[in-house]
Amino acid sequence: LGGVLGDRLAAQASASAMFFNTVFIALCAICAIILYIQNKGGATALNTTPDFKKFQRVYLLVYLCAVMGDWLQGPYVYALYTMYKFTKQEIGILFIVGFGSSAIFGPFAGTWADKYGRKISCVLYCVLYIFSCMTKHSPNFYILLIGRLTGGMATSILFSSFESWLVAEHNKFFFPSEWLNQTFQFATVGNSVVAIAAGWLGSMVRDSFGSLVAPFDAAIVFLFICLGVIMSSWGENKGDGSGGLPSQRLDGRSKLQVAVDSMKKDSKIILLGLIQSSFEGAMYVFVFMWTPKLEPLFVDPATNKTNLPHGQVFGCFMACCMVGSSCVKYLLAWKGNAYKYMREVYFVGALSLILPAVFRLDGWSTMFCFFVFEVVCGVYFPSMGMIKSNFVAEEVRATVYNIFRIPLNIIVVSVLSNIGAMSDDTIFTACGILLLAAAGLQHLFLEMAKRDETRDSMGPAAAATEELSHLNEEEREESAAKTG
Repeated sequence: LGGVLGDRLAAQASASAMFFNTVFIALCAICAIILYIQNKGGATALNTTPDFKKFQRVYLLVYLCAVMGDWLQGPYVYALYTMYKFTKQEIGILFIVGFGSSAIFGPFAGTWADKYGRKISCVLYCVLYIFSCMTKHSPNFYILLIGRLTGGMATSILFSSFESWLVAEHNKFFFPSEWLNQTFQFATVGNSVVAIAAGWLGSMVRDSFGSLVAPFDAAIVFLFICLGVIMSSWGENKGDGSGGLPSQRLDGRSKLQVAVDSMKKDSKIILLGLIQSSFEGAMYVFVFMWTPKLEPLFVDPATNKTNLPHGQVFGCFMACCMVGSSCVKYLLAWKGNAYKYMREVYFVGALSLILPAVFRLDGWSTMFCFFVFEVVCGVYFPSMGMIKSNFVAEEVRATVYNIFRIPLNIIVVSVLSNIGAMSDDTIFTACGILLLAAAGLQHLFLEMAKRDETRDSMGPAAAATEELSHLNEEEREESAAKTG
């Protein structure tokens, strides 16, 4: 009987894996067709220069090696801690320390990068992450704790300094903004490809060496490649306002103070931070929760075991992300600016997480909703990169980017700390609410941006007159309140 059940389970798992492999190939084909059409002609084609293509290739090589070093570690961290016989509470502490160090260290890392250079900051990323990977060879809890600490520091650099360097260097050479949008798009597509390749490579080296530490050693190799290319081919840039972007004078203030003052002066920047925290907080929770949500929905009644092919599903998720990022050019051609279409994108993302939780959808319907969410993620990353590059001051770019990550890390740590006290459906509903909040905040951002565009189009004199009328109106309201 056991042999029959085993054969049945193996056959169903094989059929399920084959189905998702077919879906993955179809999604990759769709993405390839879209990119081919975009880069071979038509309204969305860009005529870039050889110098820009060289600049773009060097950045993408560095960035993709950096994220490969990150992706290779992800699937094996929990398994490695389990192999070292740590309790769930101890493993939870290790994960919380990683997110916590990223939240605490982030603003200071950004300030340091803006003051001393984004290139040296990216070099520090490689060094910190290499050290973090090396600590995985030790079963000592406190050594691993230090590794999580340095890993969290490295993560805060990965999601701020690399992008800050790109934007500043791009504008230093006066390349058109449309070309920067293309780089963001290629980076997002490449990140998805790297994630898929990392899953395959990590599994291969783990099986070849028979060790859960092997994927971390493979990550070290890519981090050394990243380090070498940065040192040999990157120029340095700092937050000195030389990129021709919105700037803030230091006037003796620290970079952190200037960053805070710039956020107070322009509330759109605060909205951007809240939008990023809401969306990425929901996304990181989704990364932890999609497996326990889907596994019970793909169970064989005869064996009572799940037949969900995790690797193939993850590959489909990344392919959906590639499709989303490939569609960004068409969205830009439709709306003109990224911030003009993101409200609707966040709303679609919210529905894709709320519907499976509220209506208890079946496995295939839930899977489709999750595919839609991954398409939304693919649209989000290049679009948010474009928006931030236009609205965040160059001098404090890395600092502001890391300040954005503070509420993000608080959201993730709060959910992870209470994950055992909430049902899966409750968590996904909460994630959907975060995305609805992002849509609402994006609506406010859109209205403020439209108002600023109108003011700029009126000319300095008309804009000053409008500002004075607002001030006079406020004074009249204050006077009426006092007399009342």
